[in-house]
Amino acid sequence: MCGLVGYIESKNGANCSSDIDKAIASLEHRGPDASGKDEFYTNKKVGLGHRRLSILDISDAGNQPMESFTGRFKIIFNGEIYNHLEIREHLKNTYSFNSWKSSSDTETLVNLFEFIEFKDALKLIKGMFAIVLFDLRNNFIYFSRDRIGEKPLYLSFNESSILFGSELISLTKFSSFQKDISMNALSSFFKFNYIPAPQTIYKSTFKCLPGKFICINLNKFVFDKTYDCFNDIFLNDGVSINDYWSSLNLLDESMIETKDFNETSLNLESIISKAVKNQLISDMPIGAFLSGGIDSSLITALMQKESMDKVKTFTIGFEDKRYDESNYAKEVANHLGTSHTELILSQDDVINVVPNLSKIYSEPFADSSQIPTLLVSKLAKSEVSVALSGDGGDELFGGYNRYFLAPTVWSILKKFPFSFRSFSADIMLSSPNFLKSIENISRFLYKKTPVQLVEKIQSLSAKVKNIESEKDLFISLISGYEDLSELLNFRSDPKSYAYSDEIWSNTSLSFQEKMMFLDMITYLPDDIMCKVDRATMAFSLESRAPFLHQDVVEASYKIPTQYKIKNKDGKHILKNILYKYVPKDLIERPKQGFGIPLDEWIKGPLKNDFYESISDENLSHNLINPSMVKKMLDDHIDGKRNWQNQLWAIYSFQSWFYENEINS
Repeated sequence: MCGLVGYIESKNGANCSSDIDKAIASLEHRGPDASGKDEFYTNKKVGLGHRRLSILDISDAGNQPMESFTGRFKIIFNGEIYNHLEIREHLKNTYSFNSWKSSSDTETLVNLFEFIEFKDALKLIKGMFAIVLFDLRNNFIYFSRDRIGEKPLYLSFNESSILFGSELISLTKFSSFQKDISMNALSSFFKFNYIPAPQTIYKSTFKCLPGKFICINLNKFVFDKTYDCFNDIFLNDGVSINDYWSSLNLLDESMIETKDFNETSLNLESIISKAVKNQLISDMPIGAFLSGGIDSSLITALMQKESMDKVKTFTIGFEDKRYDESNYAKEVANHLGTSHTELILSQDDVINVVPNLSKIYSEPFADSSQIPTLLVSKLAKSEVSVALSGDGGDELFGGYNRYFLAPTVWSILKKFPFSFRSFSADIMLSSPNFLKSIENISRFLYKKTPVQLVEKIQSLSAKVKNIESEKDLFISLISGYEDLSELLNFRSDPKSYAYSDEIWSNTSLSFQEKMMFLDMITYLPDDIMCKVDRATMAFSLESRAPFLHQDVVEASYKIPTQYKIKNKDGKHILKNILYKYVPKDLIERPKQGFGIPLDEWIKGPLKNDFYESISDENLSHNLINPSMVKKMLDDHIDGKRNWQNQLWAIYSFQSWFYENEINS
């Protein structure tokens, strides 16, 4: 795992050469083991910078930037190519090439492009990656991310330069970078608590899209303007975008296999096992995150099956027992025989992380599970350099409650007039004590009562007021804030592929299938994988997700939905595999997620910080409605309404805004 950064400018352009060293240094956390730089002229000036975290071939022979054996290509690369040894064998058998200087997957990649066109080469690669490849012969530069979007890659355009890198923080080190806020992106952030690709918080700066590649022909490209819209970039004759893998192809009904459940389960187990085995390749110590849930327990079980030694597993727990699941992880670890490390954290241990979040994420990001993810990453780094995770299991195999609750909710909602739903929702929102009584009774009668039941009921009540379709229900369920016009002092509609009529008008897909697919291409890369990448790389730890291996992803879409969701319970097929390795009674419990008592912290130890963040002085940028946010915080403190997620988004934005010198 590494960090990359670079620039393209005209010969008398933005003087990026004087800034690139600062940009490279800003990524030291992503690659503490080595750094490299290469600057050269074609008809433009090009700079490539790299920070290296040595995982495969830890010798200097794996350092970057790296050039191909003929010198035609130069590459900077972040990620891991799990089938790179197979690719080497392919090059040997097909092209009689076997002249290697290292055992690194970077060298495999850069020489692969010598023999195969860029798009076709990407189709051969199985792994997680961000690639920048310069073709000196044709004067082309290529940018690409992996199929799911595990690894980040940003591109920024202005009148004098193109900047690119693994994190926004590195781009801001260039004097030519423009820090103007994108109002569409800010609106999207407050809607979803993250910024959906290809948007970023900055105008004319974009995330490369997963499964695609961008090619810039420097013989034709003209530095003439910034871009408000991602698609406008490709009106420039020198820029093109193309697919090398399309997630939409996974939705082909004809691909669904008709095998019985047991045969399908055995086949899936084999595919996941191979993915785990592929991801165990490393020249550095490797371990696993273990929460004791279905996904991480299955990955750990398959790792232990493949390993002759005890797998190192890591979990964190909290002194607040309502949010502590470390005992579940310990029981699973004991059963599997792993070498387990747990760390129980106090409230202060967790809260002390908060001031660093805006630096680590470098744009507004408001998934509060980022905090425990950071802490478990720090713990794992104390013993290993690589950690496998269970990320992706929920999206691919129906793990989120909304996948089986939303169809039920919609079947009920559509039976009642909108006016009645709105009236009922208002009653729920104005009766927190009544809802608390319901929660207490439910816990007494039903041990599987979800945590934060009151907050969930209030959240759902606020959402049903504007729902007229399945699409409205889904957008509402994934939204942080319902009516942005109340919150924001500007009008700009949020953007996300989750709104896509291409998906919602597809009558061959069930409501569940639509939700799962949209989560895979939006929430998974832009929230979950962003959270994990920044958290792990903050401590120079490489994370790998076997569920997101190409073979597992493609296999998951061939599995009938009823094998994933059964009797309003998700991940049925994963549980069937897991229970071969771990007893059912160690796993079966209410789904909690990687949570913290944020609602109580806002009322307690973070109270003053939250009020300070929305002071008149700190809201002087006039982007947010002061009276609205102050009322939200007052109501939350007084227990009238749980606004924890919305307040966390506001606090996250305010912290980011004042951490950076922003042009509002």
